[in-house]
Amino acid sequence: MTDNELVQGLKKHSESAIEEIMERYTAYVSTIIYNLSKGLLPTSDIEEATADLFITLWKEPEKIYEDSLKGYIAAVAKNKARETIRRVKPKGDVLDIDDVVMADEYSLSDNIDNQVLQKDLNDALDQFGQPDREIVIRYYYYYQTAPSIAEKMGLKLEAVKSKIKRARTKLKSFLTERGY
Repeated sequence: MTDNELVQGLKKHSESAIEEIMERYTAYVSTIIYNLSKGLLPTSDIEEATADLFITLWKEPEKIYEDSLKGYIAAVAKNKARETIRRVKPKGDVLDIDDVVMADEYSLSDNIDNQVLQKDLNDALDQFGQPDREIVIRYYYYYQTAPSIAEKMGLKLEAVKSKIKRARTKLKSFLTERGY
């Protein structure tokens, strides 16, 4: 079956269509979730997020347009990964960038460019004081929302939003100076 035929079958709640989609895309979805989580999620959470994605496809097939199944699946997988990360990580009070980097065993050692970029990002983050550094880490590495960060850190929402905006500007300037 083509992806368009699978989408049409899904919209008719064809069990064979969802089974074919699951067979075809489970590894793809799991890889997206694993890569986005930077290795922080255990296999059980990745499997749960993957299963949730297919449940979402089954319950909301009308959101999928023809010729967009793979892209739609990728977008939903990214959202499921972020939701899962927000739900299960972090459990401690203070976050450290090294926790994310150490968990990221799949790519840093494979690619020198990523190593250099990661070092430059760490250097940039070292220039941030607290709570700015922790806000950036929570927002960009753990995918926590601004309201969640504000609540967990006891800050006002507007303060968190403005710190994220200023940090983004500082990071952009820092990385631009280094040729990124």
